[in-house]
Amino acid sequence: MNQALTGTAAGRERLAALHGTVVRIRAERPRWVLYVLIYEDGIELLTEYEGSVDIRVRGPLGAMLGWVFSSDNLEDQEALRVNGDEARVAQLAQLLQHFSLWPLIRNWLDDHVRLKELLAVLRREDPVWLEKLATLPSQVGELAEQMARQQLLQEDILDEVRGLREEMRRARKLDLFFMLVGTLLILLSLLKAMGQWQSTWQALQHDTLSLAMLSLGLACLVARLLPRRS
Repeated sequence: MNQALTGTAAGRERLAALHGTVVRIRAERPRWVLYVLIYEDGIELLTEYEGSVDIRVRGPLGAMLGWVFSSDNLEDQEALRVNGDEARVAQLAQLLQHFSLWPLIRNWLDDHVRLKELLAVLRREDPVWLEKLATLPSQVGELAEQMARQQLLQEDILDEVRGLREEMRRARKLDLFFMLVGTLLILLSLLKAMGQWQSTWQALQHDTLSLAMLSLGLACLVARLLPRRS
């Protein structure tokens, strides 16, 4: 930050105009306090300071960061509360308004990374890499289309599986129904042929336990035929 502030003549002049100024920053959400001591050759950040304070800034952390890294005027920052001498506050706002880390980042990249030389080496040594990089957007688009087709295919397969399950469930219930009806018809025909239809019915009317067992057996078979809730 000091390199960015002192990198230009205008920045050094604004720092010199604020030499000796102490700014207390009290952030909300989360809560913390930071003291900024401004000198003609840079700034110093402290978490504790017992001297007098010239400017007090208070507000949410997001609003403070937006003010520092944007070019908006201090008057437009409604979420911030700034107290102090109006002349110094105006000088501080002007300093932050022209503050930018981009020149420092650009110089660091030029000194350490040298992107232009790196791209030149890649063009000279491995031109195939640039050709693959040029086709990367189309490859990403094709991959997205394939994923969409796979998703549609999975949905179709799931629908078919659900349909097969419903058909198997209906076929099973139909088998149980025919088995129950067939068993009852066979028993009734045997009793009718043996001439024990009346006697069996009368015996069941007097035998409560046998009648209850017969009712329970029929209820269990019928319960298997009823549709289940999904």
